[in-house]
Amino acid sequence: MIDSVLDFLADGTVGIIGCGHLGRTLAEALIDHGLQKEKLKISYGGSSSTLERIKAAGLLENVSDNMEICEKSNIIFIAVRPESIEGLKKLSFPKSAIVVSCMAGVSKASLLKALGIDTFRIMPSGPDTIEDRKGIVAVYPPNDILINILSCIGLEVYELSDEDSMHAFTTGVCLPAALIVAERNGLDTDQAVSIIGRDYTDFIEIYTWARGVLPDNSSEQEEYIRRTSTKGGITEAITDSLNSGDSFLSALRRGIARSKEISAWGESHL
Repeated sequence: MIDSVLDFLADGTVGIIGCGHLGRTLAEALIDHGLQKEKLKISYGGSSSTLERIKAAGLLENVSDNMEICEKSNIIFIAVRPESIEGLKKLSFPKSAIVVSCMAGVSKASLLKALGIDTFRIMPSGPDTIEDRKGIVAVYPPNDILINILSCIGLEVYELSDEDSMHAFTTGVCLPAALIVAERNGLDTDQAVSIIGRDYTDFIEIYTWARGVLPDNSSEQEEYIRRTSTKGGITEAITDSLNSGDSFLSALRRGIARSKEISAWGESHL
């Protein structure tokens, strides 16, 4: 099965719309695992700091525009923030391409409405875990080519049978940052995870994963929280809840609720 994925990577072109930290990490992982560099096209939102990081990664020659990515790519990863999807509405995504959204909380229905094409959704853990080959990722709906590509670059894949489970999984990949704050506050975490796990059976396993990827010292932990938090995002919702004095269970539920809020926003605005 892996050989067929490598054949696909060798013969096809991969596009990544949004080459920030996550998009850049995916690009480097794909190249490291068999994608010919000339078969990669990436775009970014115009930030000078993002461009400098693209240069440092040796990917400047791969920079393209979104229209060319759509025209020439067999698989397209969308790795922009949910609020940036408005800028993608005018693009013409090819019906033959595998289009993959990495956007937290944005449902397939919202993506279809905004982009005019059926998509697959993935939710990977943070770029640091992917770089360290300790990453996990949820896929909905399951697709053999996509699952094997993600496995090929070292991710442990969780195949979701329903889209609603993506909310809990997204909260799960925020657990490392949540655990740092919870343990600093002296909170019990095991019981809360057990309660969430009654409805989402993979959550306990994800909790074990999260404990295994925690940074070692306090300075690294603070930097980890900073890197994995985005304004208005799910990690921020969880850590803000904890910092306000909520229990770990309440904070996790707040994360799930925030994911659902983002999804509802997409359904009403896109």
